[in-house]
Order: sequence, then C-alpha cells, then structure tokens
Amino acid sequence: MNRNGTVMLGAGTRLTETYIRRLSQLGIRNVFIEEEKHSTSAKTAEVTVPIREKAHERSLPASRKSVADTLADLQDNPFIRQRMSVPMLGNRFLRAYQQLIRELAGHPYVMDRLTELHLKDPYLFEHAVNVSILSTIIGFAKQYPEPQLYDLAISSMLYDVGMLLLPEDLLTKKSRLSEDERLLVEAHTTEGYRMLADRPDIPTVAAICALQHHERYDGSGYPSGLAGGSIHEYAQIIAIADLYDALVSMRHHRSPHTPGNAFEYLLGSGDRAFDMSLVKLFIRHVSIYPVGSRVLLNSGQLGVVTSVDSSFAQRPIVKIIRERDGSPVPHPYEIDLKVQLELVVLDLAE
Repeated sequence: MNRNGTVMLGAGTRLTETYIRRLSQLGIRNVFIEEEKHSTSAKTAEVTVPIREKAHERSLPASRKSVADTLADLQDNPFIRQRMSVPMLGNRFLRAYQQLIRELAGHPYVMDRLTELHLKDPYLFEHAVNVSILSTIIGFAKQYPEPQLYDLAISSMLYDVGMLLLPEDLLTKKSRLSEDERLLVEAHTTEGYRMLADRPDIPTVAAICALQHHERYDGSGYPSGLAGGSIHEYAQIIAIADLYDALVSMRHHRSPHTPGNAFEYLLGSGDRAFDMSLVKLFIRHVSIYPVGSRVLLNSGQLGVVTSVDSSFAQRPIVKIIRERDGSPVPHPYEIDLKVQLELVVLDLAE
C-alpha cells in the first residue's frame, strides 16, 4: 500500500516484470512476503528489475491509460474493503464501491475530466480517487441508498475539476501565494460549478459540491461563507475527505503529516470547520492503518498491521518484522498496541 492506504499490489498477484518496474518507479526497493497464510515465517525480497520506463509520461494517451488502469484496478481489488475499519461492513462496502467504479469508468465525461486532471498533475487525479474512496465510505456508513451513493461517488471524483483552469506553475508553487494568486486558486470552486452545472449527464449535486467543498461549518470558508446546514451534506463529507487526504499526502510545498496527526487535526476542527458528527463518523469508519500496511513504531521497530479495531483505530495489532537495531525478525511476532500502551505508531512506512 502507499502511505494513503491505497492498495498498489494485492495479495496473490503474480510479480511480473511490469509490476516490479512499477514498484521500482515508486521508489519501493523491498517487499515483505508472508510465505504461507498461517505460517510465522517471512522474508523480504529485493526489487532488482532495472527501470526502463519513465515514471510519468506527460502525454494524453499515457494519462488516459493510467486513469483507465487505475479504475480497472479498483474494480478488481478486494483490498479496498480494508479502507473501512468496521470488518462486518467491509465486504458489503467493497461490492457497492466496485459497482460504482464500474459505472464511473463507463462515463465518458468523467473519464475525460479525470484524464485531464492526471495530465495536469498526477497528484490531482490520485487525490480525487482517494477522496472518492473516503467519501463513499462515509456515505455507506450513513446508510445512503444506491442512488445517493452514486451521486456522492461522482461528486467526489469531480469536485476539484475547477483546478483544470489554474496555471500549472501555480499548482506546483512551493512559496506562499500572493493575494491575487490566492483569489485565483479560490476561484476553482466557482469555475468547477460552471463546468458541471448545466450538464444533463452529471447530477446537479456534483456542481454544488464543486462550489461548496471549501465552505466551513462556522461560516469561515469560501466562496459564499455558508455555515452549518446551509452547506450540502455531500460537500461537507467531501471536505473532510479532501482535507484528510491532503494532510497525509506529499505536496509540492510540504512533507506529509502522519495519519494519526491528521485524525487529531480533524477532531480539533469538529463543529468549527466541520460538523462534529461527520468527523466522528469518518474517524470510526476509515482505517488509517489498513491491514497489510507497514508501520514504524516509536520503539524503532517495523511491523505489518494484521488487525484493526475501529474503536481504537490508532492502536492496531502489528506483526513485528524488523527490530529497532535494523535486524530482520526470523519469526515475526504480534504486538497489540491496545495492550502495550507505551508503544505508538509513528508513521506508515513505504
């Protein structure tokens, strides 16, 4: 998984040269392999296939293929269920989300805009996919019926479409924005609304979400300074997912925050930036340390998450695969962070 919890390679996948090259391009030099499902033995394999391809070719065909491949992976990837921290809901969510992705993958306008986002900046596309997964988890947790889940899924894929009109150098700027630049960035909400509002093939609520996803619960957001219930609930859900994924992602101007710190930030924003009931729903149902992800503990040990309790999302059960001195563990053993309170997860490890 990447640091956002998105599965890049599912269990049981045959490691072809193409997959290994893709892992290498992402800077992944080692993979942890559990040889048998119930075995305590494990080993680490080195990625050795030389890189022969560019990590990102800035061309329309390359972006179109990347978008299509990603959505195809989402349709077939059973590990999406692990983004939801409530196990009993995981399989139902997986079936619902994969059906939604199949519908979106067959929508020409959605695919064209996602391709343009990828071509503009691959981060914009990756961010849209992550926000879609997180937002749909919350819609599922709220027991939205299928038509509402579809509207939320498409809205959360296209909410940032107004970013397409921004100059590329503004998207990648590392220094503080000037006042004129800030106003130009903020205009992506109204521009996104204009792009979506009159399309008969796009739900009207998608345009509303594009317009309102930077409004804040206390009225401090933009573009209209809406507050409380005046902000559409879908836009509030997308705003929470948008902020969380932005915090834990590498940005052009800063390094990522840890998932735990991002959770703390969201809790501190409850009933100020966001409706606290939606924040709590997000924290209860989104797994910040999905099963299978690698984590670094404050002890210096490296482990793989084997189980998550939604009531204690920041304290999973971890199988230790490397000790603090860097030595591999010949027989990995589990630590329950709910029991060993002196240990905490510092960060996800690539």
